[in-house]
Amino acid sequence: MRGMARYYISRTLISAAFGGLFVLTGASWWMAVLATATALAFFLWAPRSGRYATHPRFGVTALRHDERTRALSDKAARNAFVVTLLAVAAIAVYFGLVAQTDVPIAFLSGTIALAALTYFLSDLWLRRS
Repeated sequence: MRGMARYYISRTLISAAFGGLFVLTGASWWMAVLATATALAFFLWAPRSGRYATHPRFGVTALRHDERTRALSDKAARNAFVVTLLAVAAIAVYFGLVAQTDVPIAFLSGTIALAALTYFLSDLWLRRS
């Protein structure tokens, strides 16, 4: 076995174990299959995504961060942090001065979703080249 074959085999086993965990916790079979397929799709996409430097000679641990990938992740995290701070500030100003009421949980959940979306979109944008 050479190159990325060890990586793919190990990730297939990890995905199957993840699906098995779903079955053991009482989830239905289709949820376990969906979890397995989603995890396997992520593991197949990861070496081609540009998020990691791929070193086939390392076998199971073929994906590594190098300086470029780390710098791009840091910039994407910074962008998400700034957007989150601005969103929290806007929510605080609105509900503190304009509405003068408590902040609904939906707004805070939306802020977390906005932060995650900002991170992933910024990451994709920075890795396009």
